[in-house]
Amino acid sequence: MPNFFATIQNGHWTVVLIVAFALFMDYLMYGIVGPLTGYAPAKVSGEQQLGMLYGGYAAGVLLSTPLFGHLGDRYGCRKPMVIGVFLMLLTIGLFSIGNSFSVLFVARLLQGASAAASWTAGLAFVAEHYVEKRVQMMGLAMLGSTSGSIIGPMLGTWLYDLGGYCLPFVVVAALVLCDLCFRLFLLPKSNAADRAKTDLKALLFDKSVLVAAVAVALSASAWGLIEPLLPVHLEKTLHAPAKVMGPMFTVATIAYGVMAPVVSLASERFSIKKTICLGMLLMAVTLPLLSLGTSPILTGFMLCLTSMSYAFVLNPTSAELGNAVDRKNMSCYAAVYAVYNIAYSLGMMSADTFAATIATQIPFGYSLLCMSSVLILFLPLVLKAVAGPEKEPQLQAVPVEGQSD
Repeated sequence: MPNFFATIQNGHWTVVLIVAFALFMDYLMYGIVGPLTGYAPAKVSGEQQLGMLYGGYAAGVLLSTPLFGHLGDRYGCRKPMVIGVFLMLLTIGLFSIGNSFSVLFVARLLQGASAAASWTAGLAFVAEHYVEKRVQMMGLAMLGSTSGSIIGPMLGTWLYDLGGYCLPFVVVAALVLCDLCFRLFLLPKSNAADRAKTDLKALLFDKSVLVAAVAVALSASAWGLIEPLLPVHLEKTLHAPAKVMGPMFTVATIAYGVMAPVVSLASERFSIKKTICLGMLLMAVTLPLLSLGTSPILTGFMLCLTSMSYAFVLNPTSAELGNAVDRKNMSCYAAVYAVYNIAYSLGMMSADTFAATIATQIPFGYSLLCMSSVLILFLPLVLKAVAGPEKEPQLQAVPVEGQSD
Protein backbone atom coordinates (compact mmCIF):
# COMPACT_ATOMS: atom_id res chain seq x y z
CA MET A 1 0.00 0.00 0.00
CA PRO A 2 2.78 2.56 0.73
CA ASN A 3 4.25 1.79 -2.71
CA PHE A 4 0.80 2.40 -4.23
CA PHE A 5 0.58 5.86 -2.67
CA ALA A 6 4.18 6.63 -3.64
CA THR A 7 3.44 5.71 -7.25
CA ILE A 8 0.46 8.05 -7.37
CA GLN A 9 2.36 10.85 -5.61
CA ASN A 10 5.10 10.68 -8.24
CA GLY A 11 2.64 10.58 -11.13
CA HIS A 12 2.92 13.37 -13.69
CA TRP A 13 -0.74 14.41 -13.43
CA THR A 14 -1.23 13.99 -9.68
CA VAL A 15 -0.57 17.55 -8.55
CA VAL A 16 -2.58 19.30 -11.25
CA LEU A 17 -5.57 16.96 -10.77
CA ILE A 18 -5.63 17.36 -6.98
CA VAL A 19 -5.25 21.14 -7.23
CA ALA A 20 -7.99 21.25 -9.88
CA PHE A 21 -10.29 19.30 -7.54
CA ALA A 22 -9.39 21.65 -4.66
CA LEU A 23 -10.30 24.69 -6.76
CA PHE A 24 -13.43 22.88 -7.94
CA MET A 25 -14.52 22.40 -4.32
CA ASP A 26 -13.79 26.04 -3.50
CA TYR A 27 -16.02 27.35 -6.30
CA LEU A 28 -18.62 24.62 -5.76
CA MET A 29 -18.97 25.72 -2.14
CA TYR A 30 -19.07 29.37 -3.15
CA GLY A 31 -21.76 28.69 -5.74
CA ILE A 32 -23.90 26.70 -3.30
CA VAL A 33 -23.70 29.18 -0.42
CA GLY A 34 -24.87 32.20 -2.42
CA PRO A 35 -28.35 30.97 -3.40
CA LEU A 36 -28.90 29.28 -0.01
CA THR A 37 -28.04 32.28 2.18
CA GLY A 38 -31.60 33.60 2.02
CA TYR A 39 -32.94 30.23 3.26
CA ALA A 40 -30.67 29.98 6.31
CA PRO A 41 -32.37 29.75 9.75
CA ALA A 42 -30.83 33.15 10.56
CA LYS A 43 -33.33 34.74 8.11
CA VAL A 44 -30.75 36.99 6.48
CA SER A 45 -32.42 39.80 4.57
CA GLY A 46 -31.61 43.20 3.19
CA GLU A 47 -28.78 44.43 1.01
CA GLN A 48 -26.72 45.52 4.03
CA GLN A 49 -26.54 42.07 5.62
CA LEU A 50 -25.95 40.34 2.30
CA GLY A 51 -23.23 42.87 1.48
CA MET A 52 -21.56 42.24 4.83
CA LEU A 53 -21.54 38.49 4.18
CA TYR A 54 -19.91 38.95 0.78
CA GLY A 55 -17.49 41.39 2.38
CA GLY A 56 -16.71 38.80 5.07
CA TYR A 57 -15.57 36.35 2.39
CA ALA A 58 -13.33 38.97 0.79
CA ALA A 59 -11.93 39.93 4.19
CA GLY A 60 -11.15 36.29 4.94
CA VAL A 61 -9.23 36.01 1.67
CA LEU A 62 -7.25 39.21 2.12
CA LEU A 63 -6.41 38.69 5.79
CA SER A 64 -5.27 35.07 5.51
CA THR A 65 -3.52 35.09 2.11
CA PRO A 66 -0.21 36.56 3.42
CA LEU A 67 -0.19 33.97 6.20
CA PHE A 68 -0.62 31.04 3.81
CA GLY A 69 1.97 32.53 1.47
CA HIS A 70 4.44 32.60 4.36
CA LEU A 71 3.55 29.08 5.54
CA GLY A 72 3.82 27.68 2.02
CA ASP A 73 7.31 29.03 1.51
CA ARG A 74 8.49 28.19 5.02
CA TYR A 75 7.09 24.66 5.38
CA GLY A 76 5.98 23.65 1.89
CA CYS A 77 2.65 24.01 0.13
CA ARG A 78 1.21 20.70 1.28
CA LYS A 79 0.54 21.95 4.82
CA PRO A 80 -1.54 25.00 3.78
CA MET A 81 -3.49 22.77 1.40
CA VAL A 82 -4.39 20.46 4.29
CA ILE A 83 -5.22 23.38 6.58
CA GLY A 84 -7.47 24.78 3.87
CA VAL A 85 -9.60 21.66 3.63
CA PHE A 86 -10.06 21.54 7.41
CA LEU A 87 -11.18 25.17 7.31
CA MET A 88 -13.71 24.23 4.64
CA LEU A 89 -15.11 21.46 6.84
CA LEU A 90 -15.49 23.94 9.69
CA THR A 91 -17.16 26.37 7.28
CA ILE A 92 -19.67 23.75 6.22
CA GLY A 93 -20.52 22.98 9.84
CA LEU A 94 -21.22 26.62 10.61
CA PHE A 95 -23.28 27.13 7.46
CA SER A 96 -25.37 24.04 8.18
CA ILE A 97 -26.26 25.53 11.59
CA GLY A 98 -26.79 29.03 10.25
CA ASN A 99 -28.93 30.07 13.22
CA SER A 100 -27.65 33.66 13.50
CA PHE A 101 -26.08 36.34 11.34
CA SER A 102 -22.87 36.23 13.40
CA VAL A 103 -22.50 32.49 12.76
CA LEU A 104 -22.92 33.02 9.02
CA PHE A 105 -20.45 35.91 9.08
CA VAL A 106 -17.79 33.79 10.80
CA ALA A 107 -18.50 31.03 8.30
CA ARG A 108 -17.90 33.45 5.44
CA LEU A 109 -14.61 34.58 7.01
CA LEU A 110 -13.48 30.96 7.31
CA GLN A 111 -14.65 30.24 3.77
CA GLY A 112 -12.46 33.08 2.52
CA ALA A 113 -9.52 31.75 4.52
CA SER A 114 -10.06 28.27 3.09
CA ALA A 115 -10.12 29.70 -0.43
CA ALA A 116 -6.92 31.64 0.25
CA ALA A 117 -5.15 28.45 1.38
CA SER A 118 -6.29 26.43 -1.63
CA TRP A 119 -5.53 29.09 -4.22
CA THR A 120 -2.23 30.33 -2.80
CA ALA A 121 -0.74 26.91 -2.09
CA GLY A 122 -2.48 25.18 -4.99
CA LEU A 123 -1.19 27.50 -7.71
CA ALA A 124 2.24 27.47 -6.07
CA PHE A 125 2.18 23.65 -6.15
CA VAL A 126 1.40 23.68 -9.87
CA ALA A 127 4.07 26.29 -10.61
CA GLU A 128 6.68 24.32 -8.65
CA HIS A 129 5.99 20.94 -10.22
CA TYR A 130 5.32 21.98 -13.80
CA VAL A 131 8.01 24.35 -14.97
CA GLU A 132 7.51 22.89 -18.42
CA LYS A 133 4.08 23.68 -19.94
CA ARG A 134 3.30 25.93 -16.97
CA VAL A 135 0.61 27.93 -18.79
CA GLN A 136 -1.16 24.75 -19.85
CA MET A 137 -1.07 23.25 -16.37
CA MET A 138 -2.32 26.49 -14.80
CA GLY A 139 -5.19 26.50 -17.27
CA LEU A 140 -6.05 22.87 -16.51
CA ALA A 141 -5.99 23.54 -12.76
CA MET A 142 -8.31 26.52 -13.23
CA LEU A 143 -10.73 24.33 -15.15
CA GLY A 144 -11.60 22.98 -11.72
CA SER A 145 -12.80 26.38 -10.54
CA THR A 146 -14.68 26.86 -13.82
CA SER A 147 -16.51 23.56 -13.35
CA GLY A 148 -17.32 24.35 -9.74
CA SER A 149 -18.77 27.74 -10.60
CA ILE A 150 -21.06 26.09 -13.16
CA ILE A 151 -22.20 23.16 -11.03
CA GLY A 152 -22.41 24.86 -7.62
CA PRO A 153 -25.54 27.01 -8.00
CA MET A 154 -27.44 24.32 -9.90
CA LEU A 155 -26.49 21.56 -7.45
CA GLY A 156 -27.30 23.68 -4.41
CA THR A 157 -30.74 24.62 -5.73
CA TRP A 158 -31.55 21.03 -6.73
CA LEU A 159 -30.47 19.57 -3.37
CA TYR A 160 -32.40 22.26 -1.49
CA ASP A 161 -35.57 21.38 -3.41
CA LEU A 162 -34.89 17.71 -2.73
CA GLY A 163 -34.12 17.77 0.99
CA GLY A 164 -34.16 21.27 2.44
CA TYR A 165 -31.47 23.60 3.70
CA CYS A 166 -29.10 21.08 5.32
CA LEU A 167 -28.89 18.49 2.51
CA PRO A 168 -26.59 20.52 0.21
CA PHE A 169 -24.08 20.90 3.02
CA VAL A 170 -24.19 17.18 3.85
CA VAL A 171 -23.39 16.33 0.22
CA VAL A 172 -20.62 18.93 0.04
CA ALA A 173 -19.16 17.65 3.32
CA ALA A 174 -18.87 14.17 1.78
CA LEU A 175 -17.04 15.62 -1.22
CA VAL A 176 -14.75 17.66 1.05
CA LEU A 177 -13.82 14.48 2.94
CA CYS A 178 -12.73 13.00 -0.40
CA ASP A 179 -10.75 16.17 -1.02
CA LEU A 180 -9.14 15.78 2.41
CA CYS A 181 -8.02 12.24 1.55
CA PHE A 182 -6.54 13.43 -1.74
CA ARG A 183 -4.58 16.22 -0.08
CA LEU A 184 -3.41 14.09 2.87
CA PHE A 185 -2.40 10.88 1.09
CA LEU A 186 -1.79 11.69 -2.58
CA LEU A 187 -0.15 15.11 -2.70
CA PRO A 188 3.64 14.76 -2.89
CA LYS A 189 5.41 15.94 0.21
CA SER A 190 7.24 19.24 0.08
CA ASN A 191 11.00 19.55 0.33
CA ALA A 192 11.23 21.85 3.34
CA ALA A 193 15.00 21.48 3.37
CA ASP A 194 15.23 23.77 0.37
CA ARG A 195 13.21 26.56 2.00
CA ALA A 196 16.19 28.78 2.60
CA LYS A 197 15.73 32.43 3.42
CA THR A 198 15.41 34.47 0.25
CA ASP A 199 15.15 38.14 -0.57
CA LEU A 200 11.36 38.25 -0.78
CA LYS A 201 11.38 42.03 -1.02
CA ALA A 202 13.43 41.87 -4.21
CA LEU A 203 11.00 39.35 -5.67
CA LEU A 204 7.76 41.00 -4.64
CA PHE A 205 8.94 44.39 -5.90
CA ASP A 206 10.21 42.94 -9.17
CA LYS A 207 8.57 44.94 -11.95
CA SER A 208 7.30 41.84 -13.79
CA VAL A 209 5.61 40.58 -10.61
CA LEU A 210 4.00 43.94 -9.92
CA VAL A 211 2.83 44.39 -13.51
CA ALA A 212 1.48 40.83 -13.63
CA ALA A 213 -0.39 41.50 -10.37
CA VAL A 214 -1.90 44.68 -11.78
CA ALA A 215 -2.91 42.79 -14.93
CA VAL A 216 -4.68 40.24 -12.72
CA ALA A 217 -6.42 43.02 -10.79
CA LEU A 218 -7.53 44.82 -13.96
CA SER A 219 -8.90 41.70 -15.62
CA ALA A 220 -10.71 40.73 -12.41
CA SER A 221 -12.15 44.27 -12.23
CA ALA A 222 -13.35 44.07 -15.83
CA TRP A 223 -15.13 40.77 -15.26
CA GLY A 224 -16.36 41.86 -11.83
CA LEU A 225 -17.95 44.89 -13.45
CA ILE A 226 -19.98 42.73 -15.82
CA GLU A 227 -21.56 40.44 -13.23
CA PRO A 228 -23.63 43.05 -11.33
CA LEU A 229 -24.29 45.49 -14.20
CA LEU A 230 -25.13 43.29 -17.19
CA PRO A 231 -28.34 41.78 -15.70
CA VAL A 232 -29.65 45.26 -14.86
CA HIS A 233 -28.78 46.52 -18.35
CA LEU A 234 -30.55 43.63 -20.07
CA GLU A 235 -33.63 44.04 -17.91
CA LYS A 236 -33.85 47.76 -18.65
CA THR A 237 -33.04 47.76 -22.37
CA LEU A 238 -34.23 44.36 -23.61
CA HIS A 239 -36.71 43.48 -20.84
CA ALA A 240 -34.89 40.16 -20.52
CA PRO A 241 -36.16 37.95 -17.66
CA ALA A 242 -33.79 37.12 -14.84
CA LYS A 243 -33.87 33.41 -15.76
CA VAL A 244 -31.79 34.01 -18.91
CA MET A 245 -28.81 35.28 -16.92
CA GLY A 246 -27.90 31.93 -15.38
CA PRO A 247 -27.56 30.07 -18.70
CA MET A 248 -25.81 33.08 -20.25
CA PHE A 249 -23.08 33.19 -17.62
CA THR A 250 -22.84 29.38 -17.58
CA VAL A 251 -22.11 29.25 -21.32
CA ALA A 252 -19.62 32.11 -20.94
CA THR A 253 -17.86 30.22 -18.14
CA ILE A 254 -17.62 27.11 -20.33
CA ALA A 255 -16.16 29.27 -23.11
CA TYR A 256 -13.50 30.45 -20.65
CA GLY A 257 -12.66 26.88 -19.67
CA VAL A 258 -12.25 25.49 -23.19
CA MET A 259 -9.74 28.22 -24.04
CA ALA A 260 -7.09 26.71 -21.74
CA PRO A 261 -5.31 24.67 -24.46
CA VAL A 262 -5.59 27.52 -26.95
CA VAL A 263 -4.00 29.97 -24.52
CA SER A 264 -1.23 27.47 -23.81
CA LEU A 265 -0.49 27.09 -27.53
CA ALA A 266 -0.46 30.87 -27.99
CA SER A 267 2.00 31.27 -25.10
CA GLU A 268 4.31 28.65 -26.61
CA ARG A 269 4.03 29.92 -30.17
CA PHE A 270 4.50 33.62 -29.36
CA SER A 271 5.28 34.50 -25.73
CA ILE A 272 3.55 34.89 -22.39
CA LYS A 273 3.98 38.66 -22.61
CA LYS A 274 2.35 38.90 -26.04
CA THR A 275 -0.44 36.54 -25.01
CA ILE A 276 -1.28 38.68 -21.97
CA CYS A 277 -1.31 41.81 -24.14
CA LEU A 278 -3.52 40.09 -26.70
CA GLY A 279 -5.96 39.13 -23.95
CA MET A 280 -6.08 42.66 -22.55
CA LEU A 281 -6.62 44.10 -26.03
CA LEU A 282 -9.40 41.62 -26.77
CA MET A 283 -11.09 42.39 -23.45
CA ALA A 284 -10.86 46.12 -24.19
CA VAL A 285 -12.51 45.56 -27.59
CA THR A 286 -15.22 43.13 -26.51
CA LEU A 287 -16.31 44.85 -23.29
CA PRO A 288 -18.15 47.79 -24.97
CA LEU A 289 -19.87 45.37 -27.36
CA LEU A 290 -21.87 44.03 -24.42
CA SER A 291 -23.84 47.26 -24.34
CA LEU A 292 -24.71 47.04 -28.05
CA GLY A 293 -26.48 43.67 -28.12
CA THR A 294 -29.97 43.84 -29.59
CA SER A 295 -31.05 40.50 -28.12
CA PRO A 296 -30.11 38.25 -25.19
CA ILE A 297 -28.60 35.72 -27.63
CA LEU A 298 -26.35 38.32 -29.25
CA THR A 299 -25.35 39.69 -25.85
CA GLY A 300 -24.60 36.17 -24.68
CA PHE A 301 -22.31 35.69 -27.70
CA MET A 302 -20.49 38.93 -26.83
CA LEU A 303 -20.19 37.75 -23.22
CA CYS A 304 -18.55 34.53 -24.42
CA LEU A 305 -16.00 36.55 -26.41
CA THR A 306 -15.19 38.62 -23.34
CA SER A 307 -14.87 35.49 -21.21
CA MET A 308 -12.52 33.90 -23.75
CA SER A 309 -10.41 37.07 -23.74
CA TYR A 310 -10.32 36.85 -19.94
CA ALA A 311 -8.60 33.46 -20.23
CA PHE A 312 -5.86 35.02 -22.39
CA VAL A 313 -5.04 37.37 -19.51
CA LEU A 314 -5.54 35.25 -16.42
CA ASN A 315 -3.91 31.93 -17.40
CA PRO A 316 -0.57 33.24 -18.71
CA THR A 317 -0.37 35.88 -15.99
CA SER A 318 -0.56 33.17 -13.33
CA ALA A 319 2.26 31.32 -15.09
CA GLU A 320 4.34 34.51 -15.43
CA LEU A 321 4.39 34.88 -11.65
CA GLY A 322 5.96 31.44 -11.37
CA ASN A 323 8.46 32.35 -14.08
CA ALA A 324 9.44 35.43 -12.06
CA VAL A 325 10.41 33.15 -9.16
CA ASP A 326 12.51 31.02 -11.52
CA ARG A 327 14.33 34.06 -12.91
CA LYS A 328 15.35 34.98 -9.34
CA ASN A 329 16.53 31.38 -8.72
CA MET A 330 14.18 31.17 -5.75
CA SER A 331 11.62 28.62 -4.59
CA CYS A 332 9.12 30.94 -2.88
CA TYR A 333 6.20 30.30 -5.22
CA ALA A 334 3.64 30.68 -2.44
CA ALA A 335 4.66 34.29 -1.90
CA VAL A 336 3.95 35.36 -5.49
CA TYR A 337 0.65 33.48 -5.56
CA ALA A 338 -0.30 35.26 -2.37
CA VAL A 339 0.23 38.42 -4.45
CA TYR A 340 -1.98 36.87 -7.15
CA ASN A 341 -4.78 36.20 -4.65
CA ILE A 342 -4.59 39.68 -3.16
CA ALA A 343 -4.54 41.35 -6.58
CA TYR A 344 -7.53 39.32 -7.76
CA SER A 345 -9.50 40.09 -4.59
CA LEU A 346 -8.72 43.81 -4.77
CA GLY A 347 -9.76 43.85 -8.41
CA MET A 348 -13.11 42.27 -7.63
CA MET A 349 -13.69 44.58 -4.67
CA SER A 350 -12.89 47.67 -6.75
CA ALA A 351 -15.37 46.51 -9.38
CA ASP A 352 -18.06 46.08 -6.71
CA THR A 353 -17.35 49.56 -5.38
CA PHE A 354 -17.45 51.11 -8.86
CA ALA A 355 -20.68 49.28 -9.70
CA ALA A 356 -22.32 50.50 -6.49
CA THR A 357 -21.26 54.15 -6.87
CA ILE A 358 -20.08 55.67 -10.15
CA ALA A 359 -21.70 53.09 -12.43
CA THR A 360 -25.14 53.97 -11.07
CA GLN A 361 -24.71 57.53 -12.35
CA ILE A 362 -23.56 56.80 -15.92
CA PRO A 363 -24.85 54.53 -18.73
CA PHE A 364 -23.72 50.90 -18.85
CA GLY A 365 -21.80 51.43 -22.08
CA TYR A 366 -19.80 54.31 -20.59
CA SER A 367 -18.79 52.16 -17.63
CA LEU A 368 -17.47 49.51 -19.99
CA LEU A 369 -15.65 52.13 -22.06
CA CYS A 370 -13.94 53.40 -18.92
CA MET A 371 -12.70 49.89 -18.15
CA SER A 372 -11.60 49.37 -21.76
CA SER A 373 -9.62 52.61 -21.65
CA VAL A 374 -7.79 51.52 -18.52
CA LEU A 375 -6.87 48.18 -20.11
CA ILE A 376 -5.53 49.86 -23.24
CA LEU A 377 -3.55 52.46 -21.28
CA PHE A 378 -1.90 49.66 -19.32
CA LEU A 379 -0.78 47.70 -22.43
CA PRO A 380 2.54 49.55 -22.99
CA LEU A 381 3.53 48.89 -19.39
CA VAL A 382 2.95 45.15 -19.84
CA LEU A 383 5.02 45.12 -23.03
CA LYS A 384 7.84 46.92 -21.27
CA ALA A 385 7.81 45.32 -17.82
CA VAL A 386 6.88 41.65 -18.25
CA ALA A 387 10.20 39.92 -18.76
CA GLY A 388 11.14 36.33 -19.36
CA PRO A 389 11.90 34.32 -22.49
CA GLU A 390 10.01 34.90 -25.69
CA LYS A 391 8.39 31.52 -25.27
CA GLU A 392 7.33 29.56 -22.24
CA PRO A 393 10.37 27.85 -20.67
CA GLN A 394 10.80 24.24 -21.68
CA LEU A 395 12.56 22.92 -18.61
CA GLN A 396 12.34 19.79 -16.58
CA ALA A 397 9.69 19.63 -13.89
CA VAL A 398 10.81 19.73 -10.30
CA PRO A 399 11.37 16.15 -9.11
CA VAL A 400 9.17 14.96 -6.29
CA GLU A 401 10.76 11.62 -5.42
CA GLY A 402 12.45 11.27 -2.11
CA GLN A 403 11.14 14.46 -0.59
CA SER A 404 10.29 14.86 3.06
CA ASP A 405 7.58 16.92 4.71
